[in-house]
Amino acid sequence: MKITTEDTEDTEMEWRDASVTLPDDGYTVIIHTLDGEVFTGFIDGDVWRNVLGNRIHEDEAVLHWMPLPYPPKEAK
Repeated sequence: MKITTEDTEDTEMEWRDASVTLPDDGYTVIIHTLDGEVFTGFIDGDVWRNVLGNRIHEDEAVLHWMPLPYPPKEAK
């Protein structure tokens, strides 16, 4: 499982509409579902899965997603 799809350091952390754009296959992102849940998951072809690999049911439709942020930088 990959962690990020792009250089999020220079990207604003904003929700993206899942009906307009999707992350690259297999990259872990933060997802927001129809029932209001927010957790990490990824898309596998045309199927959304949670980070454990379990399929997210269609009644819990993923509405939005956001790339994961990078971890904090260490102080020098």
